Amino acid sequence: MRAALYARVSTEEQAKNFSIETQLDQLHRYCQQHGYEVAEEYIDPGFSGTTLQRPALSKLLKDAQVKRFDCVVVYKLDRLFRSNRHMYNTIFEWEELGIALASVTEPFDTTTTMGKAYLGMASTFAEWERNTFIERSRDGMRKAIEKGQYSGGIVAYGYRLNPDTKQLEIDEQEAKVVRDMFSWLINDKMSCYTIAQMLNALVIPTRYAKGKRGIRSKKTASVWRPSRVYHILTNTMYTGKWQYGRRGKRKELIPARCPDVIDDVTFEMAQARLRKNNLWADKNRRRTYLLRGLIRCDLCGHYYTGFCTHSSAGRELRYYRCNGKAQRGNLLSQSCRAPSISADVVEELIWSQISEFVQNPEVVKQALEDKFDASRQAGYIADLARTRHRLGELKQAEINLLKRFADPADDYSLETLEGALVSLRRDRELVQRKIRELEETITAEDEQQRKLEDVTSILSSLKESVENATPQVKLQVIETLLQEIRVGKSEDGAATLKIVYAFTKPAEYDELFSTRRKV
Repeated sequence: MRAALYARVSTEEQAKNFSIETQLDQLHRYCQQHGYEVAEEYIDPGFSGTTLQRPALSKLLKDAQVKRFDCVVVYKLDRLFRSNRHMYNTIFEWEELGIALASVTEPFDTTTTMGKAYLGMASTFAEWERNTFIERSRDGMRKAIEKGQYSGGIVAYGYRLNPDTKQLEIDEQEAKVVRDMFSWLINDKMSCYTIAQMLNALVIPTRYAKGKRGIRSKKTASVWRPSRVYHILTNTMYTGKWQYGRRGKRKELIPARCPDVIDDVTFEMAQARLRKNNLWADKNRRRTYLLRGLIRCDLCGHYYTGFCTHSSAGRELRYYRCNGKAQRGNLLSQSCRAPSISADVVEELIWSQISEFVQNPEVVKQALEDKFDASRQAGYIADLARTRHRLGELKQAEINLLKRFADPADDYSLETLEGALVSLRRDRELVQRKIRELEETITAEDEQQRKLEDVTSILSSLKESVENATPQVKLQVIETLLQEIRVGKSEDGAATLKIVYAFTKPAEYDELFSTRRKV
């Protein structure tokens, strides 16, 4: 009888330290005892038994179809299958082909009824053993993560793993680069592409350039890519929060903590900037639309985007159209009926208004100064300092409470301690919430101050060249001065506009873009 020998171990570490050789030695000895001729060895080092996607097993299954052997011999059933479904499906196919299955350490023979019954029980126990191991491993992993230990895998740029505590620590040299990246995005309004160019120009090494290694045993380029920059700028781990299980197919994600490189306010500002960059991206654009990302539909809330068509005479006609018109994901819903508007007409209207602002910059400057009150900002900063001081007092009070409970000379009951701790921690949460609100308010005021400086600078520089401004200059000016345009629809189907600048009250324009007339 021709026998196929199959051996497997579940991880690369086991492949090095455990028993491919031992399994094969036992398999050959078994064949000698039973007078089997070895047709071929099939070996899967470092593969899980829960999947059939194993190179040697795939070859074994294909060879079975052409009857290259009469029997498959394994050291133990779980080397071949860890799932009852996989086992029964495969055994059924092999029975049809006249191929038997034998185990060195388990007394079953698939050619007998009792052997098939034992095979089913053995497979069931193998699957139970695996599920129990997974459950215990998951519980152990959860406990370790809750204690602050890292779960393994690639350590994010800006961190290093302490081999003794198994906890993440900040790598200050890399963390400075991460903070610079957020600053370039938020304050200098750089794109991910520009940030990657900046890092490469400054010869700042990537993690893999320093370590001279790749990701998961694959070679990795030692240069900064825009995609890698984007991954860092959108990674919540840098705020001190991450989740175990996101990379896999786990139904339950385990929340975890680590030291924070940036605060939550900075992260949210970065996400807002990235969304804005996406709306204003120039990649692969054949035409310039000065108001992209600034026009919103009052009917459905979607943004307007540019599109182009041609007249019967072949003349190019540019329009802005509501994105809701193209929402066809739900067949039961209707597309938005907001009217399209002529790009040439609305852009000319906006630029003519900006030209008036350029000729009277003091009016704009005064409007922005009215919105930004330096004394109000100083009040916010003082309030933030007092609130942070209060947070420090609450933390110290909690420490003193725990010390008092630990002192055997102080008769302090557990019930009293728990009640006091609940009250302190409730107060601390309220104070922390107020700190976040104040930080967001101060950041918004700082942004208003920066906008005031940007607007003043832009208007001064444009005064002599507003008529000859390039599209790129117009884009920058419009992005700075214009807050948004809301498009509605009148009863007769014409578009209505509500134009909101950063320094004026909304101005409304009716029936400028009648859907009945050609533009």
